[in-house]
Amino acid sequence: MEQKLLDFVEHKAEILIDALPYIRDFNHKVVVIEYGCRKYLSPVDEQQLMQDIALLKTVGMLPVVVHDTPMGVDKFRENKRVAKLLELCGTKAIGICGIDLHTLHMILDNGYIPVIVPNDIDNEDVEIDPKDAALEVAVKLQADKLVYLSSHRGIWKDEERTEVYSRLTVPEVCKMLEDGWVTEGVMPIVKRGLKATGEGVNRVHILDGRIEHALLLEFFSVAGVGTILISDEGKLYAHEME
Repeated sequence: MEQKLLDFVEHKAEILIDALPYIRDFNHKVVVIEYGCRKYLSPVDEQQLMQDIALLKTVGMLPVVVHDTPMGVDKFRENKRVAKLLELCGTKAIGICGIDLHTLHMILDNGYIPVIVPNDIDNEDVEIDPKDAALEVAVKLQADKLVYLSSHRGIWKDEERTEVYSRLTVPEVCKMLEDGWVTEGVMPIVKRGLKATGEGVNRVHILDGRIEHALLLEFFSVAGVGTILISDEGKLYAHEME
């Protein structure tokens, strides 16, 4: 084997080894993903994101996808489309309408990825913010992670927006809100994140869904690519304390 190829293979092996502690800590953990970045993605980018979600399922996590629907698009047809994209990645997915805890548990227990559109047949004409629906699902399932995929990278450290905080506790975020440091655009997500952690969700991730492999980089690397909200340092994973 020529040296260049050998170096490439060794690098791949190191990535897998580095990911092992994360895979261990995330095994069989529910992660609710609010897919709010669709309008920013090309069809190729969207399929790549679905591949990443399918990979989370493959390594033992329990993804749940909550999505919005573009204006003028049939909500239930769009739901079926997103589920189909996941199935094209070799995983099992099923679209459901509305939020029913019993149905969600049944789907997860049978190895499927639930793909949720917030509206049910009784309220299909009502505008329901998928960010609120994702929050409700995460709390009801007592999810380990609630992920908001949007155009916001996280909470910025500086006014020039060159770097985001990788992890913040609830008291730290509340202080930043009091000081007016949190930008207006990301404010609605931050407030929902505080509500989620206050109601039992282990952590909330604010991610820019336009970043290639954002979910994988966030979950399986030390620094991540977004901002994590946790109630306190007692919520750290084992690999974060090693």
